[in-house]
Amino acid sequence: MKKIHFLYIVLIASFLSCEKSSDGTSGDALYSGGTGVGGSLAKFTIAGNYLYAVSSHYIYTVNISDSKKPVQTNETPLSFDMETIYPYKNNLFIGSKTGIYIYSLENPAAPKLIGEAKHGRSCDPVIANDSVSYSTLKGSTFCGPATSGLYVYDVKDLNKPQLKVTIPINEPIGLGMADSALYVSCAAEGLRVYNIKNAYTPVEKKLFAGYNFIDVIPYNDILICWTTEGIVLYDITNRLQPVFIKKIAA
Repeated sequence: MKKIHFLYIVLIASFLSCEKSSDGTSGDALYSGGTGVGGSLAKFTIAGNYLYAVSSHYIYTVNISDSKKPVQTNETPLSFDMETIYPYKNNLFIGSKTGIYIYSLENPAAPKLIGEAKHGRSCDPVIANDSVSYSTLKGSTFCGPATSGLYVYDVKDLNKPQLKVTIPINEPIGLGMADSALYVSCAAEGLRVYNIKNAYTPVEKKLFAGYNFIDVIPYNDILICWTTEGIVLYDITNRLQPVFIKKIAA
């Protein structure tokens, strides 16, 4: 598993540095005053001139405006088990074993908690945009007793996220979205593709079996999938109809 995880990180880094974005800039531009591209299981991210990393009970903030001399500016202690971090605009969405927590980056050197939505103890990757947040909870002996599924939150008011719907799913793990499509990794069951044109009522359109899916990153018209068998790439020019490109074995 560690070998596959390492390959996943290296591939993403190489892919983003070589690939061109839709406006003709290189992938490196995503890391210059912008937001880093990562999967929903990421434990660190880049937003603007800062790197944010999470451990079980801390958010670490590092100023990387001078890449040769990074400076830690803050260490935020927390009372819950943090698992994942997802940046969107001026906020960080934190997935934990007890809920979703939203941190404002109004002061990027010191993230501030502004909203939360608690749930039963479970593993909890999370992604979001301006109005909706999607989270997968996986009930198990390790993660906790919560019901496994896709949880949809209204986050138009970041101070008061509201659970809108829960869709039962077996073994959900990482997830990602591109325009009106949501991709959910469901381990050995495969990759589920949802139409989220109506953001709060996802409609399943396809299930891709054949691999054990762990996480996904939509990047332009490519869906990068981390599986236990290696990296699998799909063309998502048609967001709801992924087309297999290639597999890169671990």
